[in-house]
Amino acid sequence: MKRQIRRGVFESNSSSMHALCVMKKSEQYTPEEILDSLYLYDDYETQEKDCIWEPRESNMEFGRSPFKAIGTFADKWLYACASMVEEYNDNTYKELERIAFKYIPGLKKIVMPFTYGCNLNKDNPKNDGDILCKECGMTEDELIEYLMQKEEKWGIEINYWKDRDGDWGYHEPYTGQVDEDILSRFLETENITLEEFLINKKYVVIQDGDECCEFTKIKKTGLINFDAIDHEYPDRE
Repeated sequence: MKRQIRRGVFESNSSSMHALCVMKKSEQYTPEEILDSLYLYDDYETQEKDCIWEPRESNMEFGRSPFKAIGTFADKWLYACASMVEEYNDNTYKELERIAFKYIPGLKKIVMPFTYGCNLNKDNPKNDGDILCKECGMTEDELIEYLMQKEEKWGIEINYWKDRDGDWGYHEPYTGQVDEDILSRFLETENITLEEFLINKKYVVIQDGDECCEFTKIKKTGLINFDAIDHEYPDRE
């Protein structure tokens, strides 16, 4: 999901400056390489071994730091999820899930991390006269109806509670965040599918920030073999 405001970060004029490198050599990840890029947990209900993937929230946030190259199947899957999924279990998420089940050996289930959802309580006396609560808040019956719709759409059970201020809290699946979705435009420009992007080693995402420009600095040192790179997107030259 694209988000304009980064949590817990002071906002300045600097921003992320992600890029996609297209390598000249086209090669798919092997099953062993895919498994090496993630960790599978056991299913204690069915006793199946190594079959549940539980991505961490911290691995699904792609901003301007730290500088890194995103070049494994798992990392690119998480990047695509953060970039292109608008809501858990939407069509893009279902496509990502299909690709994961197809290529990750032994995978039976993906358990996404949860984030905190909240809503103002219209029945809370503290909110009397609050314009925002009047426009966007919910009574308990309205909240239950809202969460029932989400449960049907997401395919999971959602519990809710009152926080210390008497307003509503609940958990919702987290699909990650990026400052800007450049991946969708890249796929369209290159005329490739999401599946091709994920399974082919030739596509590598560079995470950087325009206040650091670490990738540009590394290029200037001569450490990068430019002969291995076909082109970059977007072209900032």
